[in-house]
Amino acid sequence: MSLASSSVPELSGQQRRCHIVLMLYALSPAVRLEKISQINGVDLPTTRQDVAAVAGEIQRFHHLDLLLDETGTCRLSGSSLNQRLCFFHWLRRALRISPDFTTQHAAAALHQGLSPFHQAGEEETNQLLHTLIEQAEVRLRRQVTARDRHFLCLFIKYCLTCHHQLCHPGFTSPQLGWLRQKSECEAAGYLADALTHHFRLPPCDAERDFLILLFTLLKTHQYGNSEAPEDRQLQEEVHRLIVRFQQIAGMSFSSREGLAGQLFTHLGAAIERCRFGIGIDHTLLEEVTRMYPRLMRTTLEALEEFEAVYNLRLSPEEAGLITICFGAWLMQGNALQEKQVLLLTNGNPALETAVEQHIREATLLPLSVKYQPLSHFLHHGPPQGVTLVITPYPADEPAITLPMLHVELPLGKAQRMQIRALLESP
Repeated sequence: MSLASSSVPELSGQQRRCHIVLMLYALSPAVRLEKISQINGVDLPTTRQDVAAVAGEIQRFHHLDLLLDETGTCRLSGSSLNQRLCFFHWLRRALRISPDFTTQHAAAALHQGLSPFHQAGEEETNQLLHTLIEQAEVRLRRQVTARDRHFLCLFIKYCLTCHHQLCHPGFTSPQLGWLRQKSECEAAGYLADALTHHFRLPPCDAERDFLILLFTLLKTHQYGNSEAPEDRQLQEEVHRLIVRFQQIAGMSFSSREGLAGQLFTHLGAAIERCRFGIGIDHTLLEEVTRMYPRLMRTTLEALEEFEAVYNLRLSPEEAGLITICFGAWLMQGNALQEKQVLLLTNGNPALETAVEQHIREATLLPLSVKYQPLSHFLHHGPPQGVTLVITPYPADEPAITLPMLHVELPLGKAQRMQIRALLESP
């Protein structure tokens, strides 16, 4: 994989970071910063920043370390399974945001990795892999997109090189039990046998098991569009989850099918992520926990039975996304708008923040809480769109048609119920 720096067009940060990962997997397990800078067409300080960004992401999502030694050489450290799952994610991303570089330069390097045990040319090898993938697709009983076939052709070359080097993925007993009851087993078994035959590699159960996982991760979970036993079970468990949420929340969804479809798509992938330690973006988690504490707790309680059925614990990040899903469908299903709450301030930020949290604890629904100084409110009144005025400070009630509540912490049960009734009314 070589590219003169003068011919490199200006790349985005995402493209440069994808190239770094492709180099570590396709070019060499150890790559110098100077080489990365040359290929990406940027200076060394920028390359160091890019390497640090990649290191943070692969550690958070895939539990891998990107090591940079005193000579300026980068290398990956971590389990074989996590390395493959990391490459799965980044190669798919690279094909989306930097397809020319991936198809031309990374593809050539991945094919070169086969040379110690496979002498056929790149075009002939690609044709063979496409044929084997199409034959496996028949046994998979679902369509594989052209984009995924192209991805598989590249990714399988990497797996074959690992196989030849005896770098096999390791699975726990629960993971193996989960994989070997999958509907993808037949297709994976066929493809594993065909690959060992055509590339003259010894059979390996771990490689067969990884192909089951590979086909599973490529699956798009579509509600009501599969007769696979695991999909029918997931549909049933999603409906039980919705019923459980409604029981705990004391609220109902006017239309459950749309919610069920969205939860099915998310949870189908989330189950695999949690079983195999794959992380997701966590940037919204803190905000969801702070702004929707009761909705989050209700979701976690509703998920307990679901988690028991699948013998797993969803990560806080996964639960946060499910919380957002429930909140959005509560609003949509009940034709409710986000309520605007005005919280009056008077120089005690700690008290005002505590009052806001108590107000958010009173309802499942999303709120927009605005702050306004008490003196300004008394002179000018509330801004437009406000549903409820809350003050922790004694004040004469102005001539307004809005509900205005004076609260003292901790809120009593009657006042919590009063606030919830005001906020959850249509």
